[in-house]
Amino acid sequence: MNQKKSSFMFFLNIGLTFTLVGIIISFFIFSHERNYKKGDFVVHAQAAPQKVAFSGSIDGALQVESAIREVVNKNMAAVVNISTETEARQTEQDRYADEFFRFFFGDQMPRQRRNQRSLGSGFIVNEDGYVLSNYHVVKGATKIMVLLYGETEELPAKLIGYDEAYDLALLQIESNRTFPYVALGDSDAIEPGEFAIAIGNPYGLNNTVTFGIVSAKGRSDIGANRYQRYIQTDVAINPGNSGGPLFNIHGQVIGINTLIYSTSGGSIGIGFATPINIATSVMNELKETGKVTRGYLGIYLQDIDENLARGLNIRQGSGVYVSEVVPNSPASKGGLQDGDIITEFDGDRMTRSADLFNKVATTQVGKQVTVKYLRNGRERSVRVTIEARVEDSEVVPSGSNMPNRGQSNNRSWMGIDVSDITPEISQRLQIRSNERGVAVVNMTQSSKAYQSGLRPGDVIKAINGRTITNMNDYNEFVRSYGNEKSFTITIKRARMTYVIIIE
Repeated sequence: MNQKKSSFMFFLNIGLTFTLVGIIISFFIFSHERNYKKGDFVVHAQAAPQKVAFSGSIDGALQVESAIREVVNKNMAAVVNISTETEARQTEQDRYADEFFRFFFGDQMPRQRRNQRSLGSGFIVNEDGYVLSNYHVVKGATKIMVLLYGETEELPAKLIGYDEAYDLALLQIESNRTFPYVALGDSDAIEPGEFAIAIGNPYGLNNTVTFGIVSAKGRSDIGANRYQRYIQTDVAINPGNSGGPLFNIHGQVIGINTLIYSTSGGSIGIGFATPINIATSVMNELKETGKVTRGYLGIYLQDIDENLARGLNIRQGSGVYVSEVVPNSPASKGGLQDGDIITEFDGDRMTRSADLFNKVATTQVGKQVTVKYLRNGRERSVRVTIEARVEDSEVVPSGSNMPNRGQSNNRSWMGIDVSDITPEISQRLQIRSNERGVAVVNMTQSSKAYQSGLRPGDVIKAINGRTITNMNDYNEFVRSYGNEKSFTITIKRARMTYVIIIE
């Protein structure tokens, strides 16, 4: 009996032992499998979204990044830093000092000149070292120096020519070496939303790259320039970027960074660039003739707004209203009359006076164009030959020996050549024949009068409060008060009266 009981207990212990071992083994196996699956789940939860959601985006971003780097690497060497020196304007303190020393030294007193230094940007357009930039970067400069990327020694540059209306200047680096240069694109082909890249020298930080998009094109409503149709961009542009290139993603220059809209003096994402197509046309003229000549039609224009449309009983924006035709102008010779409505110029539809003005200005002088217009509700067309605008063709470069025309003085005062308003002067400068005053016929671009805003074709009505009705009044003022320090000149330009301060 005891033996059977012992045998039973023996087998029971063995069974319990195997059962316990099995439980322990099963526990370890289960735990290992659970941890493996958990780890596998975590790995897949982290990895799967990267492959599905981000892979394509990263590849696209890397392609854009690569394209930008290629544009920069290819063109950086052709973007230059432009530094200029200009003679500082004399302050009141300087004038008092001059008077003090003149008392002891007389007119033999040595002149003390103070120079101001400014910085801007530009870019080389051919291997001969021609550089495009903004005119305001080099305006009034007595010395122009250019610094190339990666170099420490500045090179001198000379001003080949400039066009103040488009704010463009053409320079040439004075060196016999061969220069790297950029490729010029087609600014007419760009569209808002396309990538844009700027390289320049903002705040003297040489060869800074910024990136963005083209925000708009054909901007003429910012009040900066009646000739311009700017490219608007959100690329960061700051002081010192002026004159630098704006590239497309293909590495071609599409514009010249010119100005910004800002409330702080720095970039807020609204910048404007001169289209490269305009700049190229200006550059070619400056290389050939040293000046730019714009087309002239000889009409005063007005937009057809809601009020005018109602008065004329026509649809708003149906064309451009001709408020006046200048006698003996191309428009007059072609048969256009006051009250005509121009609907098309040289094949382009016209609905805004600003667009028509710019189209005429950029038309080649001497070209015959077709002008379509409405008169008494009937559509007509005429062929006119574009002439040169007086404000461009009559400006004489500094140092010119061109003889004076008309009854004018010998340009002995402030570089201005004026005349009585004779029938010939009235016709040539498009001034009303009954206008009282003296007409500015020619002037030097380097004169203070020109830099202050006076232009050929202006009619001087008064100087320092003294009425000027003819050459006698003008000459009498020059003899009596021509040596004064500053002048307030009242002028008539077209139908507007302006006051210009010359100091």
